[in-house]
Amino acid sequence: MDWIRNRPCGVTLALLLGIVALPARAVDGLLLIGDSWAEQQWTDQAHALAFDALGFGAVQVYGAATTESGTTAADWVAPGRLQALADELALRSDVDVVQVTLGGNDFLNAWSTALAPGQVQALTDAVHGDLEQLTAFILDARPDVEVLLSFYDYPNFVDTLDGIVGLFVCQPLWNDLGQPSPLELNSASTTFEAAMAGLAAAHPRIHHVSHLGQMQWRFGFPDDGIPPGQLAPPGDPALPSPTQALRLDGDDCFHLSAEGYDGIVLNQFEGYFEERFDVIFRTRFR
Repeated sequence: MDWIRNRPCGVTLALLLGIVALPARAVDGLLLIGDSWAEQQWTDQAHALAFDALGFGAVQVYGAATTESGTTAADWVAPGRLQALADELALRSDVDVVQVTLGGNDFLNAWSTALAPGQVQALTDAVHGDLEQLTAFILDARPDVEVLLSFYDYPNFVDTLDGIVGLFVCQPLWNDLGQPSPLELNSASTTFEAAMAGLAAAHPRIHHVSHLGQMQWRFGFPDDGIPPGQLAPPGDPALPSPTQALRLDGDDCFHLSAEGYDGIVLNQFEGYFEERFDVIFRTRFR
């Protein structure tokens, strides 16, 4: 999974994967908005490296002012953050796509196995309302942009509960969640994402690419006899994401390694950017 960061000289990611670089682009700039997943994609340069490998290195990627670890969808609809976002959109006139990665902290901070169905629905409705407000603000501020909703893959609260990170971070969070099994947590996450993805179904300028099961597919579980490419997305919801895809050498229960985020961006490319970059298919909103 290090083919983006250490690809052989003269060999592009496009050739390695059988993807032909498209002749032109309909995107000049991408703005990332969101929490730690967005911030880590920005600091790891996942988009810039993947776009460059695919022949679209001229696309500018921004995120320094609009990504912050720990933030929630509710945080980003506060007046101060909306103003900061408006300022950034005004400054970055070349931005054609805004990627929104939010909702994970809202979910992890409030969901647990002890919640009644009505409480889960109230949580889902609240986050959906915040994302609806945020995306509407973006689209009103910049009628020329599209929004890409890019969320998360399965966490791992199976192999990450030991050690220092497990003792002080993963295990307390897992306890707060009610010690769910992978199937319980992944099923709840899938339902939660589907509700947020409904925003894309309701608006032609909002798009959604699901990443559920991507790490299982790209990394596999070789020690268990499951090679990469065997578990097609959305994978097996009874399993977590493999430790090979996780940050901190596999000790992080929720965040991906740089190579993991490369896979997320490649999935975005296959599910959205490949068509968006091609001027033949560029949308009527551009």
